[in-house]
Amino acid sequence: MLIKNANIVTQKRVFEGCLRVKDGSIELIREDIKPKENEKVIDAKGKYLLPKLIDTNVRLKDDTLSKKNLDELYKKAKEGGVGSFVLIDDFAPKVENPTHLELLSAKVSNGDTNILLSVNSLDKEGRVNQIATFLKNGAKVIYSRSDIPGNSLVRVMQYAAMKKVPLFVFCEERDIKNNGVMNEGVISFKLGLSGILKVAQISEVSKIVELATFFGVKVLFQSIYTSKSLKILKAVKKDNKDVFAEVSIHSFILNDSECDGFNTKAKLISPLQEESERQELLELLKSGVVDVVTSEHSKKSYIYKDIAFETAKDGVDALSLTLKLGYTYLVKKGVLAFNEFVKLIATNPADILSMSNVGLIKEGYKADMILFDNKHYEVIHDELSLYNGKELYGKIEEIR
Repeated sequence: MLIKNANIVTQKRVFEGCLRVKDGSIELIREDIKPKENEKVIDAKGKYLLPKLIDTNVRLKDDTLSKKNLDELYKKAKEGGVGSFVLIDDFAPKVENPTHLELLSAKVSNGDTNILLSVNSLDKEGRVNQIATFLKNGAKVIYSRSDIPGNSLVRVMQYAAMKKVPLFVFCEERDIKNNGVMNEGVISFKLGLSGILKVAQISEVSKIVELATFFGVKVLFQSIYTSKSLKILKAVKKDNKDVFAEVSIHSFILNDSECDGFNTKAKLISPLQEESERQELLELLKSGVVDVVTSEHSKKSYIYKDIAFETAKDGVDALSLTLKLGYTYLVKKGVLAFNEFVKLIATNPADILSMSNVGLIKEGYKADMILFDNKHYEVIHDELSLYNGKELYGKIEEIR
């Protein structure tokens, strides 16, 4: 198969050219390639050719494990051009033993989308999980909160170092968070809502950085939403190349004014910050300290959102929107070049997860690609969506 006249998004640049696929791999990339006799040709004039996305932070609808919810994730991933994603083990019923994991692995087998299973650091009783066994039986990542008991955290770090697998950590101290439900600031004060102090994350990032460096563990800091946390990681990266920062796409686009009027759609895992903080996050994004951008997909049903803000669940339905949001608000506005954004949503995640031959448009790599029509735009008409009424650019097309 030959794809011609595409705007090919490589690691270093975007250029108009041609690409040949043979036996599922990228055989040749040139500015011009002549088609072979009887070769299938796709004319991608004006469209971008890029690798499928890899999302490092995806949760099941309502944090509930079911075939229906897994099937919905597949559908959302396909719509969003996502080729692989990490399913965060933060759901019920919990996967309690290797047999359960084997059954789950069978359910997540799919030709179009690769689901990477994580294992939670703790079991349902709060004890350190059978991490080595789960890794042996298919789990690819260890997931943990940062505020688990210190002795448990040390054991988890030791497992990650011994098995040479990445540790994905959500940094937040629940006691410092103190039942906060949104960013502490003018809007929370106006609404009379308990605010989340930034130090609830910052203090935990500092702790995990020291432990990760001591034990020599590769750590992805998930859902970073404070500029101070990113600055800490930026300083550490000079000496430790195994610490990585993940930020939700929403943290770069929206601020906490979205919560005004008790809008529970804007109650997210990464609490939206005040505008000045959002602008600082954008500056840090441009400086290169952010390694991964995630949809932070965690869809919640209407019954968990159409209630009082204090009791509504965190989450957003966004797995199908990451590329469109990034193009509309970051690439189109000149914050990042398209190849820089693709690095954050495909190349870097593949490297962190040690996934070979994906995440790049490169000769010899798997032809795991999509076409993106940046001329297409649409207005979101979904009252349950955080982006209802917003105009987004881009249409994702599969290559067949």
